[in-house]
Amino acid sequence: MGRLPTINRKVFGQVFMQQMQLMCNQSFDDDQHVSLVFQNLSNTQRAVCWQQLALALNKEVQPVKDFYYNTWIRQFSPDLDLFKKEIEEIVSETICDLKCVQIVCERFTARYKHIQFHMKAVNQFVRKLVSKQQQQLAQYE
Repeated sequence: MGRLPTINRKVFGQVFMQQMQLMCNQSFDDDQHVSLVFQNLSNTQRAVCWQQLALALNKEVQPVKDFYYNTWIRQFSPDLDLFKKEIEEIVSETICDLKCVQIVCERFTARYKHIQFHMKAVNQFVRKLVSKQQQQLAQYE
């Protein structure tokens, strides 16, 4: 089974900006600005936008949504490696297993309310650190 055709990030950004400009009847400063406006649209407005984007990109709606949420929007989130030591401290303070990943994520993001993190990326990053901590603890048992 081969890989699915990917969506080009630059092309997606251009098409997304055009669709949002048409839909909102306004211009945007940059990709991050258009993304922030998109996030404030109603569910109905976003559904229409997904349909229009899929049509313009000649793709199905779900792969377009997946690309937006899993790839494109991550460019606006800071590199989590910059916060690795701090997240590790929260993980060690919490003494947790994989069930407490959400608690660690909430504690971390609460410290930086002014930063828009990609929550799926934060969750994955914390899961990796918790798993690493569990493996290290298991070695000492």
